[in-house]
Amino acid sequence: MASHFVRWTFIHNSTNIQRIPEKLVENTKNFSERRRERYLAARMLLAELMLRLYGIPQLPAVITTSSGRSCFADPELPDFSIAYAGNMVGVLLAEENGRAGLGMEIVRAHSRQTIEHHLQHLSSAEKAWVNAQHDPIEAITQLWVIRQSVTKLTGEAESGNELLQLHPAAGRLRSQMYRDIEAFSDVEPLMVWSCALSPAVEKLHLWEYQQHEEWRQLREIQLKTPARGPFAIRLTSLPYEKKHS
Repeated sequence: MASHFVRWTFIHNSTNIQRIPEKLVENTKNFSERRRERYLAARMLLAELMLRLYGIPQLPAVITTSSGRSCFADPELPDFSIAYAGNMVGVLLAEENGRAGLGMEIVRAHSRQTIEHHLQHLSSAEKAWVNAQHDPIEAITQLWVIRQSVTKLTGEAESGNELLQLHPAAGRLRSQMYRDIEAFSDVEPLMVWSCALSPAVEKLHLWEYQQHEEWRQLREIQLKTPARGPFAIRLTSLPYEKKHS
């Protein structure tokens, strides 16, 4: 079982909407220019990924759940998650009936006040891990991005943070929503990203989409082996604690 994470750095007016249904494009007419551009870029990227993997020439119908989570209307189609970071858009797609959650942030894009806010919401285990890292600000951002990816997978958004425990030093996490979640995160020179998947998968394929329908494979991550790289983190689910009556 494999999943795919593709990102695209788009430029103004570079989105090709030929694979996006006309009705979906029409629904964006009242969006701000920035929101419309990012929204359509993400749907274009998702459409291109569906074409590449499944041969589907146009983006299938997408609906929004009561929790605000986007998914395909056809339950037989794979789950996906969308994230933005600056002028970069990313799509994570989980194959074979899995669920996906994607988080992305530009390195050092947030104010000191935002970083301090994130720090206040970290657990004691997370703060201890942050203090042991070479770059605490980068470490705080990475943990927050991991949280984003997991809560987007569960559909609980920010409220899901109270239902999620991270133990980065031990490479573990516990979600009260899903018993089998795996999160893989890495820090690159410009971006921090995290892919959350349930159930755990064997491979994660990383792609970069370029103009003119060009694809470049960045790497293939074997998720059953220890994370490689100085900033790579792999978190797997802790067993549920049994409650004694």
